[in-house]
Amino acid sequence: MSTKPSRNLWLLGWISLFNEIASQMVYPLIPKFLVSLGAAPSAIGLIEGIAEATAALFKSVSGRLSDRWGKRKAFVFAGYLLAGIAKPFLFFATSWGHVLGLRFSDRMGKAIRGPARDALLAESVRAESQGKSFGIQRAMDRAGAILGPLLALGILALPQGNLRLVFLLSAIPAALTLLFFPFLKEYKSLPQADSAPIEGESPLRSRPFRIFFFANVLFALGNSSNAFLILKADEVGLGDAPSLVLLWMLYNFVCVVAAPIFGSLSDRIGRKAIIGMSFLFYAALYAAFAFATAHWAMWLLFAAYGVYYGLSSGVFKAYIADLVPAAQRASAYGYFQTGVGLALLPASLITGFAWEAAGSVAALLVSAGFALLGYGLWVWGNFDAGFR
Repeated sequence: MSTKPSRNLWLLGWISLFNEIASQMVYPLIPKFLVSLGAAPSAIGLIEGIAEATAALFKSVSGRLSDRWGKRKAFVFAGYLLAGIAKPFLFFATSWGHVLGLRFSDRMGKAIRGPARDALLAESVRAESQGKSFGIQRAMDRAGAILGPLLALGILALPQGNLRLVFLLSAIPAALTLLFFPFLKEYKSLPQADSAPIEGESPLRSRPFRIFFFANVLFALGNSSNAFLILKADEVGLGDAPSLVLLWMLYNFVCVVAAPIFGSLSDRIGRKAIIGMSFLFYAALYAAFAFATAHWAMWLLFAAYGVYYGLSSGVFKAYIADLVPAAQRASAYGYFQTGVGLALLPASLITGFAWEAAGSVAALLVSAGFALLGYGLWVWGNFDAGFR
């Protein structure tokens, strides 16, 4: 291991930050842009469905290839390059078919880079600081999610500001993302005699990984689109654009603070307890969202939602690094992200149908129920092994 393993951590953090700035400049404006091109709601749903399903399905493939070829940096660079090219080309789109192709390319870029990036980060830092390191990386990613919409609003406020100009200028942070790659190093982890991988063996053959994988897939069936939380805020009376933007900024700000805090805590007390807490916290949070009727409650709950991000995102990635030997990590991240990503597709359908049939309270309680089922599987799977 290098004597300076933290260099990759900060480089990958800055890469995530600038990429997320570019993404969040563009993503919130795409539905409105599609409507201006004459796209029907069904076409918008088709575009997002194809884009997200593609990313979910291909992550397991790219992760497996990264492990097989022993390459991380090349996959990370290719993924960010493809996504960086796709966003500004929205400037030239004249039909929703063009947007579909560009969204497909953008999500393919995410699928190519994601598993290899997480594996590279895990191999670049010491085992005792995995949680903190992933927390820092996720915090910088969320910081970009705050800055991106602010930049887009500033551009739209210019005398000549329009959606296409935002798309074109997203090329600037996307290009800045690529400037860090010459300094990024491909680290090789120290051999792990007690967990050396068998050639061709799948991470899914590991029982602890399987328990974690299936508990999260079950949980993800209730982890519907964040759009439903926005819809709940609108139902409570916070549907004006400034309030929604501020709610989302509050959520992301708490993410930035919470991710490294809980990541560091998982390094000290063990990850299993934090993971179990994340399931229970999500269930309680969605139950509270279900019954919330006051404006102040929405502000409090969106802040609490940022705490949930800190309990889960970085900690989950660090836990996978704990479970899986280095030669299988990209595969493990790919399988995990594919399983959870595919479960998110029916999750939004389940919540949407429940909302239409029985209202917001029932729909959000269904989501809370799936979180409890995921927690139950997690506890059952770890009953004998303990929670340290």
